[in-house]
Amino acid sequence: MLYPQSTAYAIEALGLLAALPPGKSIKVRELAQQLEIPEQYLAKVLSQLVRKKFVNSTKGPTGGFSLAVEPGNVTLYRIMAAMDSLGKLEDECCMGLRVCSPATPCAFHDQWLKFKEQVIAKAQQLTIADLSRLVVDKLASAPPSDRT
Repeated sequence: MLYPQSTAYAIEALGLLAALPPGKSIKVRELAQQLEIPEQYLAKVLSQLVRKKFVNSTKGPTGGFSLAVEPGNVTLYRIMAAMDSLGKLEDECCMGLRVCSPATPCAFHDQWLKFKEQVIAKAQQLTIADLSRLVVDKLASAPPSDRT
């Protein structure tokens, strides 16, 4: 995986939150059930997203989480940056070598550079709105027991 599990959960949560009607919020338990994500893990991810101002949190019996940003204006790249997930993609060697540079390349160096440039370019284009469509389609097409 190009980024940590917490970033994958953040992407899925933001995608589902973007699909909610305006002004609607959702409890962490319901969100975790729909996404089939461990509730406590998701709660920590949502706390990070609240601190980064992607998500609103409202306490109380009618409270929950809602999207705090315009879904068409926030990119996957920005989410990855907020979740501190860019290092592995941008800086690390795909083979895990400590030293990998044009002067001392790993076996995949040139191919990895091209690949990560394409991934970064796509991440800078995809928005939460795009991710929302993907998450909603994924949930609609997969039986609950098949999700991983």
